[in-house]
Amino acid sequence: MKSNNTTNTFVRKRSGSLSLCFMMGLCFLVAPLVAGAQQKGAEFPHKVQPPPPIAYHNYANLSDLLTVLCDEADLNFKNFYGAGLVQVTPFITIGEFQKNKISELGITLADQMISVINNDTRTLNSDLKNNVPQQLHGVIQEIDGYLRIHISGVNSQGQRASYVTNVEMSEPIYRALHTFI
Repeated sequence: MKSNNTTNTFVRKRSGSLSLCFMMGLCFLVAPLVAGAQQKGAEFPHKVQPPPPIAYHNYANLSDLLTVLCDEADLNFKNFYGAGLVQVTPFITIGEFQKNKISELGITLADQMISVINNDTRTLNSDLKNNVPQQLHGVIQEIDGYLRIHISGVNSQGQRASYVTNVEMSEPIYRALHTFI
């Protein structure tokens, strides 16, 4: 019996030693390959990040909505407009059962954009090379309880830029959207 127990212990130690030797040998083989690949400038595949989910903003009052929308516009149109004033037109409200109308929300939003966008443009310069008027306009649409705002702009070189933002509507925003002028 003692002989059989000694044999089992010997086999376990031997298999453990063999697996340790195998792992060390594998490390000695793989390490130079990895180091050589890094020296040659080879790149290992990077994990591709999925696009961020669409963010819906939730605002309880109209002043918070205006502040955040103007801040977003300021970021999106940063260094887009050249020297000179930007003409901002009232945002048009479109709907399923109505023609293009101007709402209280569209006028208020345009008025706030005038101060934010024109405050960010560089000082007036009399020797403008292009005669294209700089413009900012937008479209407001209600879709399933959300407010979709599409803001577009044209700079003095004729380049166009636009973006869309979605906002969850509250009672004051709904009233401002449906008060037509």
